[in-house]
Amino acid sequence: MATPPYRSREVQNLLDRSLRIIGGGGAKYGSHPWLVSLRFRGLHFCGAAILTDRWILSAAHCFSTLSKRSLKNVDVAVGEFDRRAADVGEQAFAVRSVRVHERFHHSTPMSYDLALLELSGRIRFGRYAQPICLPLPGEVFLPGAACTASGWGQTRERGQLPFVPREVRLGLVDRAKCKHVIQTVKPGQKTFTVICAGPENGGRDACQGDSGGPLVCPREGGRWALVGVTSWGKGCGRSWVNNRSKPPWKRGSPGVFTDVRMFLAWIKENLREATQRQRKSSSRLCGASDGLRAGLGGLIRNPEHPGRSYENNEMCLWSINVPPGKSILLQFLEFDVENDTHCSSDQLAVFAGTDRLIGRFCGSRLPSPVRVDSSRVTLRFLSDFSVSGAGFAVRFDAVEPRSARHDSACGAVAVLQSEGVVQSLRYPGLYGSDSDCRWVIHAPSGHIVKLEFDDFDVEPSKECAYDSLAAFGDVEGKDEIAVLCGGGLPPPLLSYERVLALRFTSDGTVSHRGFRATVSFVSERDLRPEEPVGRDQKAHRT
Repeated sequence: MATPPYRSREVQNLLDRSLRIIGGGGAKYGSHPWLVSLRFRGLHFCGAAILTDRWILSAAHCFSTLSKRSLKNVDVAVGEFDRRAADVGEQAFAVRSVRVHERFHHSTPMSYDLALLELSGRIRFGRYAQPICLPLPGEVFLPGAACTASGWGQTRERGQLPFVPREVRLGLVDRAKCKHVIQTVKPGQKTFTVICAGPENGGRDACQGDSGGPLVCPREGGRWALVGVTSWGKGCGRSWVNNRSKPPWKRGSPGVFTDVRMFLAWIKENLREATQRQRKSSSRLCGASDGLRAGLGGLIRNPEHPGRSYENNEMCLWSINVPPGKSILLQFLEFDVENDTHCSSDQLAVFAGTDRLIGRFCGSRLPSPVRVDSSRVTLRFLSDFSVSGAGFAVRFDAVEPRSARHDSACGAVAVLQSEGVVQSLRYPGLYGSDSDCRWVIHAPSGHIVKLEFDDFDVEPSKECAYDSLAAFGDVEGKDEIAVLCGGGLPPPLLSYERVLALRFTSDGTVSHRGFRATVSFVSERDLRPEEPVGRDQKAHRT
């Protein structure tokens, strides 16, 4: 692979600043439809990722030495694959504006290395040009997660630019280890806005020409999220084991990427300002009026005017406060939010207080009412840049708190934050047919939930196929702890962390007495060895 015979000094300077594929392989045509090539006078110098039909995300340092006059020589190639030929679906745009993060400085390019580029026209989405999902606020990608970097960068240090993009799989590095190794190559770094990815022994990395390109990580449901923007690194693919024992010029580092999750508000605010300057709202991130809602009741609607659809790139936050001593009942009157299996695109999330997740909702099915044992609830609505919907309307009311006996209304989700008793509907009478009763129990910080049965009589069946009580370690019902049915007292159940979710269902035939169980909170420090918080609790019991 040879570089173009002519490369201007200005392009070379841009590449020299673009430290940051080594050890990867050639990408398949169309496998990275969000990947963009930035070209100066037709020559590639940096990468970027598509966010919307008019905006792309790149690295600030790709533009720190470009004057406004030089920016006229930059064009954006979308749907690009082979730089030697015009590809099917390839589109080219001039750059209308560049928004470099205001705290980025070219002399210390390790922090706030992010830039938004507005295109001169609109991208036509298709097989070879698609936007990439932004991560959700607070979404966790664990160390070791197999993420992918891609671009037209050099395949070795001081090497040549390939004609077709390459990709490399890089495992995320633990945040503490990332900070430590950066201190060995850039001592005194205090502001930390990056994540690291790549093996300690080197051999796989991004390199010159990859700057601004995406680091994407897998999420549930098969989608990818833009977790990082290629920023910098010490060398390309060098080992960073025992860095301090090496002379400075031989030290290496993992790939260093701007942590997109830290800049979600900045990204969305800039997109909102650019597209809706004329609109005044409480947050500038939300098409509806969000903020505090206090009193005995009220209505939250997005969009505010019926017959319209909510907008892309929204980030709305409502805080509902009712008088102390009261609980909150949420009732969904309308609901139409872009649907996907895990609500990883558009979603309405409901929290007890500010941080205890009750559930995430999407689709067109009206969610069940939610009764929260708290005088404060937070609603957070997020939308991405693709499909939208008619939105939602939620009524909230202050209601009297439940007693220590937590009967489910079977049709509402009961959210509990106090110790007491959970029992099936009409206990000790027959629970009836076609029940669907749910509880979400949150323990205080530093505690887990313990559920101890006082009575248990649920129709027995193989694999509890008819009537059952299921316990989960998460509100989405993915992390199953146990599924119970039959007679006799089951052993106590412990949550894995601070939350325990219960769901009791019955079919349309035989009914039994049901169950009664005591809810208590156990300090994690007081757990005895015979009461482990472990995955070995999972069982089916008849």
